[in-house]
Formats: sequence, structure tokens, C-alpha cells
Amino acid sequence: MRKNESPFWPQKSILNPPPPKAPYVPVRRVRKTLLRAEQREVDRVAARDYSVGIPILMEHAGLAVANACVVLAKALTTPIHIFAGKGMNGGDSYVAARILKSWGYKVTLWDCFPGEEHAAVVKANRIAAERFQVPIRPASEFDPQVWQAGISRMIHEEEPGMPCVIVDGILGTGYEFTRPLPSSLCAITAKIEEGHVRGARVIAIDLPTGVDCDTGEADPGAISADLTLSFILPKHGITIGAGKQKAGTIRVPTIGLPINFADMVLGPVPEPAPEADPKA
Repeated sequence: MRKNESPFWPQKSILNPPPPKAPYVPVRRVRKTLLRAEQREVDRVAARDYSVGIPILMEHAGLAVANACVVLAKALTTPIHIFAGKGMNGGDSYVAARILKSWGYKVTLWDCFPGEEHAAVVKANRIAAERFQVPIRPASEFDPQVWQAGISRMIHEEEPGMPCVIVDGILGTGYEFTRPLPSSLCAITAKIEEGHVRGARVIAIDLPTGVDCDTGEADPGAISADLTLSFILPKHGITIGAGKQKAGTIRVPTIGLPINFADMVLGPVPEPAPEADPKA
């Protein structure tokens, strides 16, 4: 028997080094973020080709937001304030509020566009929240200095709750940095920022209000979040520049679609063009 075939002879040693490993070459490049147009295309194809429409995605997204609120709230006594816009993020907000109300949390919805028309699916979820007796008030009435803190705890809970949890569901991927936030919204975001300073925990839906989905640029009135829930894939704007600082921790919860759904719809990321030879 040769020494290297003996079970007692070391298989890896200076005298018997392992063969070099071949360099890893990925089968294909996959996308890690989504731009505004890509997100819209994914939503469109999910509804058209897979029968997973916006109402289904919105229900899953609202449930993910509700679960995140529970984690940050820690105690059932922690108040939860949800700021709802009139777009898809607003629909997610109304779903989350309805679910949290059914779980026994003290939740208040703050309408950032009172009196304005909502999309049909958003309006339907708003009506559902109203019928489950979730209070809906104009966001202009929110006062971060007078909330009822939820620092008391139930007997079975091991940790005290936070002063409150704030959910930013005002604007989503539709915001563009070239259009400054209107003064009415800046007044609301300023109150949310004041609440953040006073100890509230802030959750942003998809990306914080005031952050551009494509460029990562942030309006002076943009919201700073502790946690951003970005669906399907992180939006490109919260992975670069000021948007990355505003987003806080980024999580990508499932909303009923395969983890590689964006690649299924959009295809793999194109290979980068080879760099030109400077000597040529």
C-alpha cells in the first residue's frame, strides 16, 4: 500500500497539498434591485400571466407590514400610527391597519390626502379598515408630543413596548426627485421625524417617502426609517446614496411570489460590456 492510500496518512498536508480549485463562475448574473419601470413591469406580468393581481399582492404586503409592527412594538399596548397615501403604499397601509386591529393592537390611520380620490383597490381596503372600526384621521392633526406611550407591558410579555411605532405608507416608487415634496407633505414628514427623535420606531413601505426609487436622491423632507420593507427586491434607490442612509435596515418579505420572480419576468441581468484595451 502506498503511503497516500493509507487511512492514517494525512490527506491534506504540506507534503500532500490538495489540488487547486477551479475559479467560481456563476451560471448567470441575477438582479439584486429593481428600478421604477422594472417594478411596474413585474406587477403587470404577475397579474396578466400568473393571475396574482394587485389585491393579492397588497394583502400579502399588508400582512408583512403588520408582522413587522408586532416585532418592533414588542407589547400589545404600544400604539401604532400608520400614515397612508392614496397610491399602492396607501393600500398596503389600510390592509396592515385592519390586520393589526384584528390582533388587538391600538392602531390609528392618518390620511395624508384627505378628500382626494383613491385607486379602486386602495379605496376598497380603506372601506374595509373603516368597517373594522379603525379610526382614520387627517394626517395634519397628528401631534407627536401628545401620543399615549405604550411603555407598560402585559403580564405575559417579557419586554416593555416602544413609545410607538410609525408606518410610512405615504409615497412609494412613484416619487421622483425632480419633483420636490409639496409643503403639505413636508409638514407631515416633519412631524414623523419629530416622533422618531422622541423614540418612535419608523417602518417604511417599499422605500421612505421622499427617496427616489432610481437615483437614491432624497428630498430635504424625506423620512428616515429604522426599517424598510421592500417587496420582491430592494428598490435601487435605497441601496445607494442618501437613500441608503434613509432606509435603515432593509428586509424583503415574501408576498406570495417566487424568490426569483423578477428574473423570471425581466430575464437575467445583462453581462457587462468588456472594458476596452487601453493599449489598442
